[in-house]
Amino acid sequence: MFSHSSLFFLLKINRILCVKSAVLFFIVSCLSACDPKPSQSESDAQVTTSTLSIDRTPTRELLTRGVYHDLLLNPHSITNTEQNVFLRDLLEGLTAYDAMGNIIPAVAQSWQTEDYKAWIFLLRDGIRWSNGDLLSAQDFVASWQALARSNSQLKSYLRFLNLANSQAVIEGNMAVDQLGVEAIAENILRIQLDKPTPHLPAMLAHVVLLPNYQKQTSEFIGNGAYRLVNQQGNLIHLEKNYNYWASEKVSFKFVDYQKLNNTESVSDLDIVFEPKNLPIEIQYFPQLCTYYYEFNLADPLLKHHSVRKALTSMISSRRIVQDVAPQMQTTTHFLPHSMRMESDLAWQPVVMEQLLEQNGITEKSPLQLKLTYDQDNLHNNIAQRLVRMWSQSDMIRISAEPVSRQQLLEKREKGDFQLIRSGWCADYNEPSAFLHSFYSHSPDNKISYRNADIDKLLETTLRPQPEAERQALYDQIAEQLQQENVVLPIFQYTKPIFIHSTIVGYHTNNPTGIIYSKDLYRKVNSK
Repeated sequence: MFSHSSLFFLLKINRILCVKSAVLFFIVSCLSACDPKPSQSESDAQVTTSTLSIDRTPTRELLTRGVYHDLLLNPHSITNTEQNVFLRDLLEGLTAYDAMGNIIPAVAQSWQTEDYKAWIFLLRDGIRWSNGDLLSAQDFVASWQALARSNSQLKSYLRFLNLANSQAVIEGNMAVDQLGVEAIAENILRIQLDKPTPHLPAMLAHVVLLPNYQKQTSEFIGNGAYRLVNQQGNLIHLEKNYNYWASEKVSFKFVDYQKLNNTESVSDLDIVFEPKNLPIEIQYFPQLCTYYYEFNLADPLLKHHSVRKALTSMISSRRIVQDVAPQMQTTTHFLPHSMRMESDLAWQPVVMEQLLEQNGITEKSPLQLKLTYDQDNLHNNIAQRLVRMWSQSDMIRISAEPVSRQQLLEKREKGDFQLIRSGWCADYNEPSAFLHSFYSHSPDNKISYRNADIDKLLETTLRPQPEAERQALYDQIAEQLQQENVVLPIFQYTKPIFIHSTIVGYHTNNPTGIIYSKDLYRKVNSK
């Protein structure tokens, strides 16, 4: 990562542009000088007159996105949402998200499987890179193999994908051509998994699986809705890629990415994720992330559902969120709102004292609890409110244990806690991304939760069946976990995004954090 205070973007480019240099500023500076003339229907003159204009009057041709971080051209190196969105303007994978956050076909027009382990993806006919070269299934094979051989921490996603032989290939114990992805024809990709994964199409929308152009070139070649033109000052200029398979549906001809400092106003821009200088028109988009506390079910008292139910009944997540993080979405459920059944479980009165007394907990023999959390202002404020709420009962003695972030992770890994600050963020928009962490044998299950019925239901979701039946299983699992009070949910994270009032084509209930430039258009009043 480079300093956010640098005057220019430092594009990390994994290909030769003009010269090889460790000083990325010089690489960026020469990008526009050595960029060949486009072979598309829109000329560079239009880029100069339309894209480089300092006039920010809203037009139907130009979309301006503000960013605070340096942008990358290598999907294997991304670290934040801004880099993620930028790359999705330039590259497109087998699947993508629509404006609502649902999975849709992208480079792959269709797919099929009989057992959720062996998959066949059919690529669209005549799909091309931005320079006009045909894109083939082998481009995805080479890109994924390069990821497996790289030093990127993101290569672990191949294991998460359950891609066959990924563990052995990543560890260097097997040749990379044994990775479970194969081009069996120019436009047919076969993917072999180690175990059934019905949600594979959703997982394939991850940015790290975007294809890379394999030939040596002096320019960046992509296959997305836009192509990289150049950089001038604090602006990176993109223009519509007329070789994109759905270019006729792309409204904006040009997209500018403008580097911002933390005090700069965003009101003249079109879209900015997490603006530092919050404008009045800010909107909060839900994320696939839930903030909660985990009970250690190995604890002799917390293993009892009645104790967890009593503790949960004393907490008002709504009051906590209103006081500490009003921009977040209050929740009593560990699943994001978009993945839930139509309504939560009906409220039932709880006599906390009776539940505790059933387990030998009284005022003379109170429940001794330790609340573990990391020392951040947000986490500290929430923890203090939890302590106050539980301290209202003479049957509970609770102490706070603030620790460093690293200590928190270590304690959770070792199971050295009673109640610990936690949370979960999904890599794809599907309930299994949350529910499988409660599987008895999941490496993410750190709370000693064991339930044979839940295990059986989770295993059943992996079998071939209509999607409606699988969703019904997900609902059943979620309801059971909710009834058992396995965790103490507080809120669902949201992301503040500024979007100019003239921009349309997005939905505020999209939880993926992805807003493609290709989906947006502008409503401008006619003069």
